[in-house]
Amino acid sequence: MAETRRQMELSAAEQAVVERMRMTPQERQAEVEARRRERLNALTPEQRQVEEAREARVAAMTAPERRAYLAAQRLAGIARAMRRDAAKGISLAETLAAVEPPSKSDVDWLIGEVKKVN
Repeated sequence: MAETRRQMELSAAEQAVVERMRMTPQERQAEVEARRRERLNALTPEQRQVEEAREARVAAMTAPERRAYLAAQRLAGIARAMRRDAAKGISLAETLAAVEPPSKSDVDWLIGEVKKVN
């Protein structure tokens, strides 16, 4: 009863997280694969071909290459977000403060490299 009451207090997003945590690794993998197929099915045939080719290239990479590639993708995403924030008038300091902890070291490295160039 108390568990049901507590679940009712959770938001839909929180409840989804709880349900996901209760899944087995195989169920989570199946869910990820289903979302991937759903996303691919929403693309045009040309877009799907490009996405599948990219996935094949990533799968063919060695583990260190894949880590570097994914880190570069995170940095590119952060750079796009920083550009959008700058267009909205948000300061660079505020944008950098909002970087998520897992990406913070990558962003700090990039800033250090940019400072070396200037």
